[in-house]
Amino acid sequence: MPPAGPVDPVARTEWSRLRRRAAATHHPDRGGDVAAYLASLAAVDAAFGIEDHSGRPGRGWSNGVSEVVVIRTWRGSRMRLTRRTRRVVRTFRSRLPRSFPGARRTTDI
Repeated sequence: MPPAGPVDPVARTEWSRLRRRAAATHHPDRGGDVAAYLASLAAVDAAFGIEDHSGRPGRGWSNGVSEVVVIRTWRGSRMRLTRRTRRVVRTFRSRLPRSFPGARRTTDI
């Protein structure tokens, strides 16, 4: 179970966002390293002054990391670009004249 997080709603939102970002980047289910995942979560918790004394390694302890570093991946950007490109192509093809090859309008109703 993750630490409870900050009490302040604004800080809690930022803390949750950074933890999700670290999980998206380093989670073992997404091809990341377990040690890097635990270290990044611990760094986020340490940056917000949260300590979990449950005895589990990597939870809430700074592990010597003084700042939070989360590397952006191309996965999300690439998916947004792909969706946008598809939408633009679909719009463009729908505006072509019927007689033009590749037009989406083929029949009269």
